[in-house]
Amino acid sequence: MFTYGAWGVFELKVFLKTFTALFVIVDPVGGIPLFLSLTEGYTEKERRLTAFKASLAAFLVLAAFIFLGEKILSFFQISLGSFRVAGGALLFLIALEMLQAKPRSTKSTPPEEAESRQREDISLVPLAVPILAGPGAITTVIVLAGGEDLSMKFTVLGACALTFLATFLLFSQAARLARFLGRTGANLLVRLMGLLLAVIAVEYMVEGLKEVFPALRGP
Repeated sequence: MFTYGAWGVFELKVFLKTFTALFVIVDPVGGIPLFLSLTEGYTEKERRLTAFKASLAAFLVLAAFIFLGEKILSFFQISLGSFRVAGGALLFLIALEMLQAKPRSTKSTPPEEAESRQREDISLVPLAVPILAGPGAITTVIVLAGGEDLSMKFTVLGACALTFLATFLLFSQAARLARFLGRTGANLLVRLMGLLLAVIAVEYMVEGLKEVFPALRGP
């Protein structure tokens, strides 16, 4: 019989930390205005369907990188430590944009968004990729799931599933949430998540530097 003790306090902390990192970098709250803009003229049912397809597609993309990311790094002869440093730097730049409540340049460009409004189905591009499963999210799952620990890969996979379930629920209620939060409320939440992401990014860089330069670990 499954018990809380069997799960373990450490494993639960790792799962919550992983979920927090993914939720912050995917940033469904900050994506609500863009989602509403891309789905302008949609019925509530069409918006829910679009949110479901985008969330599922983004989850599948990140799931692929969870299990294949290390092989991709190995193919290009990139060490996980080096990738942690580079990934942490990328996430830190994204965090700076979030702290200023700016649209993220790493997700999509205005011309791409304008073009997407003319398409019949925007759930895969640009909504799933690169808005939800963008470079930052891909970097995060590769860094977190790196190594041979299969249980960690499934922990990251579970955190991904919870992140995109939350994304689907938030996008399904996007119109109501936008009215409730307003621009000021949404920007405040984005800035708070940006601060948290900056701390996570620095931790990635520190761990990466310790792997690249073992002497930094100390005696």
